[in-house]
Amino acid sequence: MTQAELRLCSLLLQEHFGEIVEKVGNSLLRTGPRPLRLLVGDTGLLPDQVKKALCVLIQHGLARYEAQPRGPVEYEARGRRVLRLLRYPRYIYTAKALYGDPGELLVEELL
Repeated sequence: MTQAELRLCSLLLQEHFGEIVEKVGNSLLRTGPRPLRLLVGDTGLLPDQVKKALCVLIQHGLARYEAQPRGPVEYEARGRRVLRLLRYPRYIYTAKALYGDPGELLVEELL
């Protein structure tokens, strides 16, 4: 990813999820797959805060994890999916145009 894309991803994460999730996501985007221990050291956050931020990212499909055969679980951010957050307003608008207020509320809730 380019520096501009990384900066945009960082801003999107901060706007949608807050500063803690932005720090964790930004660290993963810049460095690639990392175990929890290195994330805690890199971000300077408490382990519980990092765990909760990872949960948010994984629940929204913005990060994934992979258990290593001999070693810790590694977490990886999915930058392209973070950039898809920019499309959400268009999805909501299209649902409203096609299906009215119920469609808008449904798509907004799903996203």
